[in-house]
Amino acid sequence: MAVRVPAILEDVLRENAGYSPAVRARIVALQRAVRDGELLPEIDAHAPHAADWAAALASRPGEGWLSSDWFCVENYVYRCLAEAADFWSTGRDPFAPTKRAEYASAAHLAALEAAVAIDGPSGERLEGLLCAALFGNRMDSSFAASRERGTLAEASDLLVDDRARARQRLESGSGPVHFIIDNAGTELSVDLVLAERVLALCRAEVVLHVRVHPAFVSDALEPDVRWFIEGEDERARALWASCSAAARACRAELRAALDAGRLRIAPHAFWNGPASLWQLPEPLRHELAAARLVIVKGDAHYRRTVGDALWAPEVPFAAVTGYCPAPLLALRTLKSDPIVGLGRGVARRLDAEDPRWRVNGRRAVLSLGGQPPAPEPPEPTPLRV
Repeated sequence: MAVRVPAILEDVLRENAGYSPAVRARIVALQRAVRDGELLPEIDAHAPHAADWAAALASRPGEGWLSSDWFCVENYVYRCLAEAADFWSTGRDPFAPTKRAEYASAAHLAALEAAVAIDGPSGERLEGLLCAALFGNRMDSSFAASRERGTLAEASDLLVDDRARARQRLESGSGPVHFIIDNAGTELSVDLVLAERVLALCRAEVVLHVRVHPAFVSDALEPDVRWFIEGEDERARALWASCSAAARACRAELRAALDAGRLRIAPHAFWNGPASLWQLPEPLRHELAAARLVIVKGDAHYRRTVGDALWAPEVPFAAVTGYCPAPLLALRTLKSDPIVGLGRGVARRLDAEDPRWRVNGRRAVLSLGGQPPAPEPPEPTPLRV
């Protein structure tokens, strides 16, 4: 909070030279307040989606940017940035320049084409794409150490691998598949290839849950998803002109599914808020309860899933996430301390080998938990007379 977040706000000022003096002054004031550890500011009660934040701030009286729980303040600073940048009235994403630059990179094109090229029997394709989507999470524009590692991984980087069980859920379950989306750019592109294959191979509807305002630099909003699938501006045309026919066909299928309602984008303020996953609002909980599988992407959403708490590493992921009303799959490269579901002694070994293994973005987990779907009721036996 004292170093990385002020640097991110400095990047916002540099990348958005067209901001008015008033907007720039508000962002500079936010930057200074965070760096100096000032008290958390109140939120305008009339601003969109303000109620949850008002309750969270009321429960933290006298706490500041450097003296409160990290998950709360790290999410709140992006809410304050949205206010400072007039996002609610203009819709202008302060991170849009960074996101669009990502799509023009050679690394993005390579990852997209590699995902589209994953082939073989249905189950193998799904498992391969789950792994590709997992290591796509390294491409996080707010976390340079993770990005430097790229999307290629060694077998030892994957600490928990529940791919086979997750694939079985996808193939044999019923109901839609819900993705809790993380980063736009390379990660989102690979996620959307996976979503298209789920639509085709599993005959499942897909719901993409995204944030309602910009956060964590590259986190995806609805316009980011629509730009990739539907965009016709100069940058979108340049992107798709450089892609293979297979990639363009994948995009066409996504667009058709979006038009037909089989693919749905679902923004919700909960994904920007301070609450843990077990505090889902009832309408959202009810929707997820019908899921074939809920796929949670990224480190911040993993922290939301486990309460951003320091569990014993050997505690099973399923034991921690049994509150979830549907099967829950976490795809996460490690960029923070919380971790569960490891084999006995694995954390101690890694502590000795690499003291920063929990936070440097190299290792990853593909963990299945939540509640299994209810069994189908048995067929009734007719009475005989």
